[in-house]
Amino acid sequence: MTEQATTSGCPIPGPSTGLRRSPLHQEHLDLGARMIEAEGWSMPVEFSGVFQEYRAHRRRSVIWDASNLGSVRVSGPGAPELVGRTFTNDLRRCRPGRSQYTLLLSEADAGILDDLVVWWVDPEMFVLTPSRPERVLDALRSVRDTGLRAPCTVEETTSDRVLLAVQGAHAGERIAEIAPAAASMPARGVQRCQAGGLVATTSFGGRIGFELHLHPAAGRDVYRRLVAAGATPAGLGVRETLRFESGVPRYGVELGPDVTPLDAGFTRAVGFDSDFLGRSALIEQRQRGTERILRMVLTTGRRIPPAGSELLLDEHPVGRITSGNFSLHLHRGIAFALVRTYVVPGSRVTVPTTEGTLDAEVSAIPVNLEEHRGSARTGS
Repeated sequence: MTEQATTSGCPIPGPSTGLRRSPLHQEHLDLGARMIEAEGWSMPVEFSGVFQEYRAHRRRSVIWDASNLGSVRVSGPGAPELVGRTFTNDLRRCRPGRSQYTLLLSEADAGILDDLVVWWVDPEMFVLTPSRPERVLDALRSVRDTGLRAPCTVEETTSDRVLLAVQGAHAGERIAEIAPAAASMPARGVQRCQAGGLVATTSFGGRIGFELHLHPAAGRDVYRRLVAAGATPAGLGVRETLRFESGVPRYGVELGPDVTPLDAGFTRAVGFDSDFLGRSALIEQRQRGTERILRMVLTTGRRIPPAGSELLLDEHPVGRITSGNFSLHLHRGIAFALVRTYVVPGSRVTVPTTEGTLDAEVSAIPVNLEEHRGSARTGS
């Protein structure tokens, strides 16, 4: 990604015919957004420009539309058991009024079928935000229909809501204007808000931020109010930049059916002592060990490691880039890569490309931005 364009992780612009539209579609057009196709949706990639939106995040606040994510509601007496038996994280670590990052795995080989956040709203009600809602719906219904002890309902609600993210240095001030109690919520908190929906705290972008799950009419009103109050509209471009700097892998790029939680280094999202889909296969892999792990790679200059490029350590292939970007904070190329487990953070590697070889360093996830800031060398 250049400082002006989209990233290798962002979809290629395409015609809008037949694409799903967010309830905020017209709002985006009125604000001058440049729209692209994003996995079947028409979504804004930028408004004032990626650099300007990035700077607004660092100094003030931004608001973006995340309605292209799915929404699934699980409710009823059997809801906690169903959620706990379907996904990897141990629901006993969570409670009503909190959220939890978790994964859906293949029973056959523990490959990641989706990643999602579980919002535990009430004792018998959950709202899930998956990347692939159809897979999550199928899994929940399958588990529900094979021996669940208490009844519950599972329904997709993607078309009936707006999902907004309010992020940045002054996100708390902005959210206090529409949901005063939410501004003092703890990390991973969830509560109902007076705007008629739900609000949750997140840490995307390296700061505490907020997500709002609202009815479409309320979502449009809140979006307008927050923009009028000073939140800068932001698009997929700056979201991609922030996910690299925050070390957030994306499903369909870093995560997928050929990657397990052990490959991704996601054991924090797995409760091995609980029961979930794919547990047996994952335990088998843990016993035999994994040969690769997800890391980050920083180039010594501004060039971006292309997706699919090999990583070489002492001229030997040790991994492959999954996606790359330009870090506006570090002023150097940044990427995710699946590498051999013996390639430790701090290892110096090279990335052959059609435009020459890049010198780079392997890093843990997330990158320590302050440690690496200013260390790029020119000419690479």
